[in-house]
Amino acid sequence: MAAHEEVERSETELVVLDDESSWREFQERALRRAGYRQVNAYAAVCSCLEEHLNHGRGRRADLVVFGVQPRNEANWNHLRAIRKIYDGPMLATTERHDDAVREKVIDLGVADCLPVGEFGEEALELKVDTVLAAYRINALIEENDHRNQRLFVNILTVMVKILESKDPYTRFHSHSVALWSRMVGRKKGLSEEELIRLGLAAVFHDFGKIGIPEEILNKPARLTDEEFEVMKQHPVIARDLLSSIDLLHDLLPAITHHHERWDGRGYPAGLKTEETPLWARIICIADAYDTMASRRTYKDPMPQEKVIAELNKGKATQFDPELVDIMLEILAERDAEQQAKNA
Repeated sequence: MAAHEEVERSETELVVLDDESSWREFQERALRRAGYRQVNAYAAVCSCLEEHLNHGRGRRADLVVFGVQPRNEANWNHLRAIRKIYDGPMLATTERHDDAVREKVIDLGVADCLPVGEFGEEALELKVDTVLAAYRINALIEENDHRNQRLFVNILTVMVKILESKDPYTRFHSHSVALWSRMVGRKKGLSEEELIRLGLAAVFHDFGKIGIPEEILNKPARLTDEEFEVMKQHPVIARDLLSSIDLLHDLLPAITHHHERWDGRGYPAGLKTEETPLWARIICIADAYDTMASRRTYKDPMPQEKVIAELNKGKATQFDPELVDIMLEILAERDAEQQAKNA
């Protein structure tokens, strides 16, 4: 972790509120391992946050992580009460994904809802980073009164919500691609600061699909050649939409070129080998892996052995061969960890 990034995380104060002690302890440990030294964990009641904020000089909450229990009305009442006394950034966590729960917490002014039981420790770290970064970017824009950029960020937020609503199977795709990208990038030797920016680029990698007609985006059968030509425009659409935000400029090459191929047969520019930016090559393999390993409207997830075979098949043609080796190493390590847990 870069020194300034370590200092920034160590000075950020997080409050975890969760009635389930096991989840509360899991989240506290995960965030401390990520470099957040000031993590305070309590039961998910408004009085705990009030006591934290009022106890001692300088106590604050730069971000509140609230554990939602969907069927517990008292839990919802505490969340509503918290939003009345705390207007800072919040992230809700649940054990499993539920569309209705996500919509409800967002209606209460919470930034996002993460099914931490499905996505785990890496996802929690990335989502906390993302919520904090978005909040700080908005604060910076407000502070400098960048009226046009503030308007664009608001439009961007609405557009992301529209895109996410189009297909329930791809709702967490960009988030998963960000997790895999960061894992590959870490083994490749990227700094923590670079990993944060890479993860953000991966979150936005498919943003251009907002400009793709829904009948093409969600078609359950193979696209025609004409439809595929339309689909191929989404990286350029994303570049054009995001280019007016100065704070995202370093992400644009990765977003624009994540569909290039090692052999030069990709799009939109037909770049080959290391002509394609490293971050784009990483997102390319993370994107392909998650697509193969996940359920879609038109297919079931591939078995792991089939996914591995496809990665090897694409080595030095579709994918950077070194990154294929890194991805296979990560998959082998995760498989060994799972076997150890089941032993």
